[in-house]
Amino acid sequence: MQIYYNQLDKHLQGNLKYIYIITGDEIYQEENCVQKIIKKANENDIHDQEILYIDKSFDWGYFDSINTNLSLFSDRKVIELRFLTKTVGVNAEKRIEQYIENYNESNILIIRLPLLKASDFKKNYLGIKNSNVGLIRLFELTKKNMVNELSEIATKFNYNIDKNCINYISDLYEGNMVAANQALIKINLLINKNEIINLDFLKKVFSSDVDFEAINLVDYSIEGNLDKIQSCVNFLKKNNYPTQYIIWSFIRTFRSIIFNLELISQGKPIDEILKNIWPYEKKNLMSLSIKKLSVKKIESYLGVLVRIDMQSKNVLDENVWDSIYDLSVSIAKNKLSVIKYT
Repeated sequence: MQIYYNQLDKHLQGNLKYIYIITGDEIYQEENCVQKIIKKANENDIHDQEILYIDKSFDWGYFDSINTNLSLFSDRKVIELRFLTKTVGVNAEKRIEQYIENYNESNILIIRLPLLKASDFKKNYLGIKNSNVGLIRLFELTKKNMVNELSEIATKFNYNIDKNCINYISDLYEGNMVAANQALIKINLLINKNEIINLDFLKKVFSSDVDFEAINLVDYSIEGNLDKIQSCVNFLKKNNYPTQYIIWSFIRTFRSIIFNLELISQGKPIDEILKNIWPYEKKNLMSLSIKKLSVKKIESYLGVLVRIDMQSKNVLDENVWDSIYDLSVSIAKNKLSVIKYT
C-alpha cells in the first residue's frame, strides 16, 4: 500500500502496518514520518525501540536474532533499519523481500532506504501486494510544500504570523526545512504571547543564522575551516539544534561522496561526475571531497556517527556536542583519533 506524505496522519488514524518502507532524501519529512509512526506505536503499548544502521558489512543474522520473539514475555518493539549506503544493494533487497513475506507480528519494522529512482521504486516495491506493508516515497521539497509545512508549524505554536513572513522564512532557508523549522521554534523563545510577528522582526533575528546550520557544519568540516566549525557548533548547541539532523546531514553527504568514489574506481572521469553537480559551490566541495577522502576513511567517520547517535539517545554517556565537534575537526584534518574512538 502506497501512502503519500500528506496522507500519513489520516492513515495512522487506523491500524498500524507491520512494515513501513520509507525512501527519499528529505530529512525533515523522513524524520517526521518515523516519529508519527512511533507515536502511534506508543499509543498501542509498543514502547521499546531499536535502531540498526545498515552498511555493506551489516550482519543480517544479528537483525534476525532481535526481530525474532524468543520469549512469550518479550515486549513488542519498533525496529528501525537506517541505510548508510547510497544504494540498497542486491543482498539487502533480498532480505527485505524475505521480511515482507515472513513478517513478525510482534514488531513494527521501519526501513529507511536511501533515495531511489522512480523506476527502481516502481520495480522493486510499488508492486508489493502485501497489505501489511506501507510504502512512503518522499519527493523533493517544493516551495509550496515548504510553505504548507511552515504554516502548520506556525499554527501549532499559535503564532500571529502572516503569509509574507512564512514566504520570507521559506526563501531565507531555500528548501532546508530542518533549518526553517528550527527558526520557527526559536521564535517561540523570543516573542511575547500574542505578539505580532512581522518582517522587520524576522530580518533582525534570522538574517545571520543561515551561516550556521547542520549542512554548513558538514561543508566547513570538509573544507577544513576550524574557525567556522567552532562557531557553527557553538551556535547549534546554543539553539538546541536537533543532533539527529546533524548526524543525518553528515551521513547524506558521505553517501554521495562514497557513491562518486565508487564511480571513479569503475573508471568514470571526475569531470563527468562534477558536471552534474549544482550549484557551483557544491561542485567545488565535491571535487575537494573526492581528492581528500577515501571510502575507508569515510566508513570510519560513519562508525563515529553511529556512536554519536547512541550518545544522543543516552545509550552512551559521552557529551554528544563534544563528539560532534571532535568529529568535525577530525574530518577537517582528515585524521581520526585512534585512541578516542577505539
